[in-house]
Amino acid sequence: MSITTGSEIRKQNEKDNLPAIQLALNGQPIYLREFRANVSVNRENEDMSGQKSTTKKAEKGVKSKTLSVTGVIPYRNADWLKTLFKLAEAEGKGGQVKYRISNITAQAVNMREGVFDGEVSAQEQDVMGWRVSFSLKEVNSVAEKTANRQAKPKTKKQVDSKAKSTGAGASGGNAGTSSNAGVTQDTGATRSGFDIWLEKTGVVGQ
Repeated sequence: MSITTGSEIRKQNEKDNLPAIQLALNGQPIYLREFRANVSVNRENEDMSGQKSTTKKAEKGVKSKTLSVTGVIPYRNADWLKTLFKLAEAEGKGGQVKYRISNITAQAVNMREGVFDGEVSAQEQDVMGWRVSFSLKEVNSVAEKTANRQAKPKTKKQVDSKAKSTGAGASGGNAGTSSNAGVTQDTGATRSGFDIWLEKTGVVGQ
């Protein structure tokens, strides 16, 4: 079985007059001419003052990154547009299909997986072709995984262990109380017998 190398793919693309592959989703090339990619991340803040004139804010955390892509698809390459829309409309078992993103800009900011977000548009550009634009929103980001770990509740095993520990302490305390009561009762019984002996010998009466 022969293995196709990267150089062989580039040569085949040049032969077929295909543009360089600058974006792939789950290994599927997205062909675009005049390819442009822009990545952004948004830090969301919440106004803590209640007054419009102040700038006091509270950070609500880092949101997912977004990769915005634009390019042109010639009319003669309508199959490129068909492939793009097929990927954008795809549904999996849990909803939208998540894609592994292969792009130099996404790789630079550690953006590995994403889903199509918002509008995927193809606008006619006179005789050139379609001006295409779409965005990919990051999923399973490092910041998201960290936040999920911090918000994770205690496991049932930890709660049960704590409950057993508390119950054992309470039982021990009750046992100690019962033991002390027994000692007191025994002491009382001994004193009563001694008093009876003193009365019999006449010591108390003296």
